[in-house]
Amino acid sequence: MKTICNYCCLLLTLLGLSSCQSEDEKYFAFLDAAEHSPIIEVETPEGFSFDMDEDAFYEELNLHNSYEEDYHTFYDKQIGKETYKCRVHYDFEEGKLCSHGFWIETKRMNDTTTIVGTEDIANIVQYYKEKLKEEYKYKEFPNAIIGWHKHVWVKDNIVFEIQYREREDFLPIMVEFENKPITEKVKRRKYNMSITSQPHADVKNSLYDGSVKQVKEFLKNGYLRDPDSYESIEWSEVKEKNDGYYVRHKYRAKNGFGGYVVANQLFHLDFSGNVVDVKDLY
Repeated sequence: MKTICNYCCLLLTLLGLSSCQSEDEKYFAFLDAAEHSPIIEVETPEGFSFDMDEDAFYEELNLHNSYEEDYHTFYDKQIGKETYKCRVHYDFEEGKLCSHGFWIETKRMNDTTTIVGTEDIANIVQYYKEKLKEEYKYKEFPNAIIGWHKHVWVKDNIVFEIQYREREDFLPIMVEFENKPITEKVKRRKYNMSITSQPHADVKNSLYDGSVKQVKEFLKNGYLRDPDSYESIEWSEVKEKNDGYYVRHKYRAKNGFGGYVVANQLFHLDFSGNVVDVKDLY
């Protein structure tokens, strides 16, 4: 009897510890298997492949209806019975696609657009539930990573996410496929660069035009597809925090299709002045 009681106590303790996990911890635990999976899957349900090079990716992307508005390239994406106006994002590692997805901006209705609401969220989630079916493991995380509501599907090394903040207009809504072992490898490399570098480079705004030398060099030395097309628009003040420096920069440059787009991005630099992360701001 005593053994049974001890077992029950242990079980209740473990259940209690499990229930005390934060949404962030549950989210990362769900992704752990994909992060450590061998590269088995390369095809995504969106018609792209993680062994594509940049030319093949852009060729496939060109098959989708696109148009230029306010210096940005938008795409029409059919999800269920609705059409959404989207901006595409993607990343490459060693010349191969490692992540791709899109930001949903608005819903298109004939020649007009309207805001995305609760019904659209339900439509998008249900569409992918039916599309991915039982092949992918699915979980929902209502409040993970600084208040983002996440719907996550995992199959071997592929992770697919729909994420949004529950605000009045629900924007932005991000839909993304990742080759998880590769994207985590990229993040680890950036982190190692940060901690092994010599600290406290002179990262500051220029007195002349407010620019940050290290960010301009980063943009022109491999980040932009057409560095000569780069045009600065606006710089924020550099902020130093416990993990490096942060600065927001708005600029104009040509994309892979030769059209000009305006980017508004937050750059994270380590204490040696290396750019370790770039986030789009909308």
